[in-house]
Amino acid sequence: MEEKWHELREIEAQRSDIIIKLKRIEEKQSTVSVDVYTKVKKDYEDKLKQINEEMAQHVDLIKNELASLKQEEEKVMQKEKEIKFKMEESSLRYSIGEYDEESFKKMRDENNKDMEVIESELQKLRERRKWLEDFVELKSIEETIDEDIEGAIEGIIKPATETVTPEKPEEEVKTKEEIEIEEHILEEEVPEEVAKLDELLVEEEAATPGTSEEQGLTPEPTEEPPKEKEEVGEKVPCPKCGHMNSPDSWYCEKCGAEILDSQQSL
Repeated sequence: MEEKWHELREIEAQRSDIIIKLKRIEEKQSTVSVDVYTKVKKDYEDKLKQINEEMAQHVDLIKNELASLKQEEEKVMQKEKEIKFKMEESSLRYSIGEYDEESFKKMRDENNKDMEVIESELQKLRERRKWLEDFVELKSIEETIDEDIEGAIEGIIKPATETVTPEKPEEEVKTKEEIEIEEHILEEEVPEEVAKLDELLVEEEAATPGTSEEQGLTPEPTEEPPKEKEEVGEKVPCPKCGHMNSPDSWYCEKCGAEILDSQQSL
């Protein structure tokens, strides 16, 4: 166990050194070309990645140390609380005249010194705990991402023989025999309904007057009004010029010869 703790401490030291160098690279970015900055930064990022992988092999030790750090921090915080209590108590006793100024100053200096030690110890413990917690959280996130990627790849690349079983519908699918029976029932019922529909259509056509063309009948030819007969035969010809005159004419309408006497003589 001691060997593993020693190995973990060495890895942590290397990791801290790499992180410091990466910060310095960022500070020197403006003093070098982009190509040099990119190359050197990538080299140290690769080293940091390798160190993280080595530290990941000691995750159990890190978690145990986190639990130990938490307990130690609680103890130091209790000491801090006790020192603050002493400082407040000595201040009250001094204010009522129990202590003289020299004694009060001595106690105050001792309490302040103890408080500085406690605060320094607390800061180191909290920094250490925060550093380990961040690493464990980072590693956990990386593992989760890797698992998600692997799951996505498995979901995309499926065996050719694997088939997806569709979910069972709420209503069962009807069998072929049930479909045939329903079709037979429809065939028996439909003709009666169609016949009733035809009868209604015939009654509507009979009740609705329409032209002979709409009813499909040939229209009868209409007789034209008879033309007035020309009374050609009743006219009287002129004995002189032959012009046809009205039967009651005495003289020819054309030449003026007498017609009536000549007609009587005929």
